[in-house]
Amino acid sequence: MKIRSKVLYDYLKEAGVLNGTPEEIAHAKQRYRKQYKKNWKQQKRPRKELRIEFTLKQFAAISRKALESELSRTAYARNTILAATGSEQFIPHKEQLLQILQLVSITAIATAKSSVPPSRLSEWLEQAETMLMQYLKQKT
Repeated sequence: MKIRSKVLYDYLKEAGVLNGTPEEIAHAKQRYRKQYKKNWKQQKRPRKELRIEFTLKQFAAISRKALESELSRTAYARNTILAATGSEQFIPHKEQLLQILQLVSITAIATAKSSVPPSRLSEWLEQAETMLMQYLKQKT
């Protein structure tokens, strides 16, 4: 058996197949090659990276805004930059806005059917209003 690669030899030695049957060695070589290709693909995949420097005050402001948006600093910066390019919109606390929209939609549908008591409708609208006010207070 001829092995030209020291790394492959070390792999076979760690696997304990050097003194094994030729089938075991061939199977271990296949596993090594599969792992090698996987690692190579990971290292060679296209990566787009952007490094930006901030002053301490700017960094603190970004950290504060990211915390308010309940995002990591990196995710907040990425979303904000993409929103500035116009390719995507950045909506912090999107789940809260979707809940408010759902309440308003439920109320509108129930109003159209007019089978729901008015007290229940006003309760849903008040709840949506309260949630929206809390959301807007977070933004400022």
